[in-house]
Amino acid sequence: MKISIVIPTHSRAETLRNAIDSVIALHDAAEYEFVIVDNNSTDHTRQVVESYAPVAKYVFEGNTSFSRARKTGADHSTGDVLLYLDDDVLVRPGALDNIVDVFSRYPDCGVIAGRIDPKYTQVPPSWTMECQSSFNGWSLFNPETYGFLHSDFQEVPSAAGPMMAIRRAAYDLVGGFPPDTIGVESNRGPKSFNKLYIGPGDYGLCLKIRDAGFKVYYSSAISVFHVIPPMRFSVSFWRSRVIGEGYAQAISARSFFHLKGRKAYAAWLRCQVSFFRFEQQLVARLEKSSSAPAPSDPNRVFPDELWALYYKAYLDMDYVLRRHPGLCAFLWEIGDQGVSSENYDAVMGRLPQEYKELVSNELVFDSTPLDSLSMYEKVVKGKGYYGKNISMFFRSGLSRAILMYVVDSIAQLKGSFRPRAQ
Repeated sequence: MKISIVIPTHSRAETLRNAIDSVIALHDAAEYEFVIVDNNSTDHTRQVVESYAPVAKYVFEGNTSFSRARKTGADHSTGDVLLYLDDDVLVRPGALDNIVDVFSRYPDCGVIAGRIDPKYTQVPPSWTMECQSSFNGWSLFNPETYGFLHSDFQEVPSAAGPMMAIRRAAYDLVGGFPPDTIGVESNRGPKSFNKLYIGPGDYGLCLKIRDAGFKVYYSSAISVFHVIPPMRFSVSFWRSRVIGEGYAQAISARSFFHLKGRKAYAAWLRCQVSFFRFEQQLVARLEKSSSAPAPSDPNRVFPDELWALYYKAYLDMDYVLRRHPGLCAFLWEIGDQGVSSENYDAVMGRLPQEYKELVSNELVFDSTPLDSLSMYEKVVKGKGYYGKNISMFFRSGLSRAILMYVVDSIAQLKGSFRPRAQ
């Protein structure tokens, strides 16, 4: 059984080098190949990959899109198993041999979810650990992150992107990954996107494979370290992550889960109630902190703010998608096919101004400390389309309480809105 190790990458040549080296150092018996997909990098990625020839195959994909790069990698691979790795992981001993063992012993296994532990490049601030415990922004997959992982090998609902192994037959049967993201957080150059969140990615693929009759298994013996750099300790990272996930969930509700009519409205109501709840928690904390001594670290984010931002992002995007009926399908298309430098201007020309405002750096990457009610009004309430997205009836405290009671009485809408990070 041959493993094709597919690594999509964008302008992170040195972290990519470390990832490749970690696999080569394993000396596992399993047969494998590297397929490195350069997704429009502007650094020396090509030179790094070619230095590993003939072990590593270099493939250039000029259409920027994580899902498109993953598909290109699969198209250029020859293995029975597709092992997708992020370019910032370090693979741990025994991973490849154990992948072969699991797929050989479990013919119903379509996906193996690997254990993903953090490797910090410096000690993370304590507030980031609180955020990570509440919202899995670092894409970890281990018992500390998910309480349902209670054994070294078990069936699970999904896998996480930094490391997931897929049986080639299952991948081909379901048609690969649904749209995920376009661009990365660090993009700041011309004709580049600062990470547009569009679809359910890894989680969506696992749902498709399970619907096709396969199972997803977790194995702690198949594992990587996910390198967590200081950039992911910042306020702007956490805000951009939860806002992006909220946008992706609103788009996925239409294009992946195909929610319409009452189901779509029920999902909107549940998001509205969830926003109300976290907003109340956030406002209460800010009111309390206004009379307390100044915090030792004002440049921080609290979990209640993250969740308020997440649900508000869903509502903001939902408003824009309703205003522009063709936008959702267009975003799904570019998420699937990618955006090249040549068609960047044409794509930007088709995006409505309201969408551009939602994904602007000023809104998504805001790093202003939230330390007062006035800052809440500016950073959270004052941006996006919250005021237009909710009727006057729902703005009073009594109306919110009634709405919460009614929606809590409705059965959970399975799969309607689930953060990919959770």
